[in-house]
Parts: sequence; structure tokens; C-alpha cells
Amino acid sequence: MKDEQQAAEEVVIKEYPKSTFWLEGRQVRAVGNLVLTNERLLFLRQVVLSQQEIETLQKLSKEASTSKLLQFALSLHKKNFQLPLSSIVSAKMGLNSILPIRPCLRVYYRSASKKEKTESFLFNIPILKRLLMSEFPTLGWTRAVNKAVKARNQPLKH
Repeated sequence: MKDEQQAAEEVVIKEYPKSTFWLEGRQVRAVGNLVLTNERLLFLRQVVLSQQEIETLQKLSKEASTSKLLQFALSLHKKNFQLPLSSIVSAKMGLNSILPIRPCLRVYYRSASKKEKTESFLFNIPILKRLLMSEFPTLGWTRAVNKAVKARNQPLKH
């Protein structure tokens, strides 16, 4: 019984905090955190928290499951974004601009109306890391999203 409960627990796989840009065309729609779990992909906009929200967040982080904590984070801004992994078709790398070359993550998914849509995310990499080419978050995110979608779509083995 406990094994089933642990298997159903939502787990954070990957997070890119504070410096992810949610794109609309070549324009930035919002700045925030991108979070990938074994259940969904979330974009949480940057917000200023009230003292009451901070206390609630501290309480949830100590007592609640990851799922409840993420639901609370989603409720902090009415335009936060989430996609269940079951609706994601694939993730690919794209280009946001030619010069300078800025790769972005493109997530292809099926909406409620079954139309295929795309959301794009650009990772703001510190200039020193960019110059040294020591960080390639877009490639890592593309692989992580595709791997999570594949794992989510595989039937459970008993």
C-alpha cells in the first residue's frame, strides 16, 4: 500500500528558477520558474509574496506533499501555466533569434480542443557561463521533457 502511495507521489524532475522567459513569438510573455515533474510541466511567474503567503509556503514545505506545494504556487498568480505530461506531444530545440544565436525550448502539446499548440521558453544564462559555453540548459530540458513524457505514457509494470 505504501509503495503505491509513493509511486503516485508527484516528484520534481527539473527546475530552472528565476530566469526562464515564456515567449510569445519573439517577445517575452513572462519571466519566472520552469518546473518539470513526473506529472506536469509548470511555469510559475515571479511574484512578490505577502507575509501570510510566506507563512503558508513555509508550512506547506514542511508538511505537505510536492503536489500540494505546487498547487499553492500555481494559485499565486492567475496566469501561471501548467501542462499535464499526458497532453505533451514532444519537446524540441528551436531558435529564438539568429544573431546572437539563442536556442529555446519548444513544447508541442494537444489542447482541450485536440489542436496541436506550441509554447516556447528561453533560458537566461549568465553571460560568463554563456561565454565559456559551460551550460546548455535548452538541450538538457528538451531531453528531460521527452524522457518524462515517455515514462508517463508507458504502462505500469506489476
